Amino acid sequence: MFTPIVPPPALQVPVLRRIAGHGSLTTTQRYLHPDVRKITAAGAALSAHFGALRAPRSLPGPVVMTR
Repeated sequence: MFTPIVPPPALQVPVLRRIAGHGSLTTTQRYLHPDVRKITAAGAALSAHFGALRAPRSLPGPVVMTR
């Protein structure tokens, strides 16, 4: 079965493999054509996420005690 497709985001590749009747996940992956814009957006989101994790946390300012 020839299935050149861009799978919807909710469709998992193992499920698509069974629908296509492929015996191997590798066979199914040959026919997948991911959307370059979605890959780029996902990469940017991951970079932003990991950048936020690495960002230095600011320390609280000095406490001034008054009477």
